[in-house]
Amino acid sequence: MRVLVQFLLSGSIAYFLGGTLPYWFIMMVIAGLAVWMRGPTSQAFIAGALGVGLVWLLVPLLTWSASGSDLPDQVAKIMGLPNGTVLVGITAVMGFLIGGTSALTGNLLGKLVRRNKFY
Repeated sequence: MRVLVQFLLSGSIAYFLGGTLPYWFIMMVIAGLAVWMRGPTSQAFIAGALGVGLVWLLVPLLTWSASGSDLPDQVAKIMGLPNGTVLVGITAVMGFLIGGTSALTGNLLGKLVRRNKFY
């Protein structure tokens, strides 16, 4: 249940703040969310990665399909990629890795500063 809540919150943060704030600030907010949510590190990584990755996949894909623009294909040609779909896929993978790493970093930071009960 905690993973689902963190996934939804990470995705919502990435979606609603993505157009106004730089990505590194959003990743700091997601790291703060992971500190607050606690839980296992693997679940924090998966929740953050899927939340941000899906947003970074769906927003460009839906914008591209709704506008019918040739811009993604042209940018892909400049970068040496076969088409714009590959460019959107690379963007999604980058969002997956960046979001997951941010949530994992926040989770581990929270575990580092949290008081240990055994001492």
